[in-house]
Amino acid sequence: MARTERNNMNYLFCGFLILIGVLFRLIPHAPNFTPILTIALMSGLYVKNKWSILLPILVMFISDLFIGSHITAPWVYGSLLAVFLIGRLVKSSVLNVLLYSVLSSFVFFLLTNFGVWISGGYTYSFEGLVLCYVMAIPFFKNTLISTILFSSIFYSLHYFINASSLRYQKNKI
Repeated sequence: MARTERNNMNYLFCGFLILIGVLFRLIPHAPNFTPILTIALMSGLYVKNKWSILLPILVMFISDLFIGSHITAPWVYGSLLAVFLIGRLVKSSVLNVLLYSVLSSFVFFLLTNFGVWISGGYTYSFEGLVLCYVMAIPFFKNTLISTILFSSIFYSLHYFINASSLRYQKNKI
């Protein structure tokens, strides 16, 4: 595939990720059932330019303009950056995407709930920290399921688009 066509595909993929991410945060949904972690992971995995780290941040920032921010936003944004960096280290394969989707969900769970605890959501004790994580388990279930689901869909979509584009290039010659 020619370099300009690959860049155009990446820009379309980025635009798609931003649009889907913002829409899913704005429409009614189960708590933590959004593609935001998948967007962070996939932008690290597939978008190889110096600005790709902004993809998950833009999704959060744009949607936060509509739904409002919160005291744990720095922890959420930080966890998205961590997941993005995980995506940078991953080699693209079905197994890796699924495994790192699970890891990304755990990273998000650990960092954001620590942020809830440190921000005064629970008592500043070991018991308060444990209680914070225990109370977040139902949200983790949604995070895990949605991240695996959206990662599977986005990986398949990216694979299909690339395979179709390669077939198109071969037929053009």
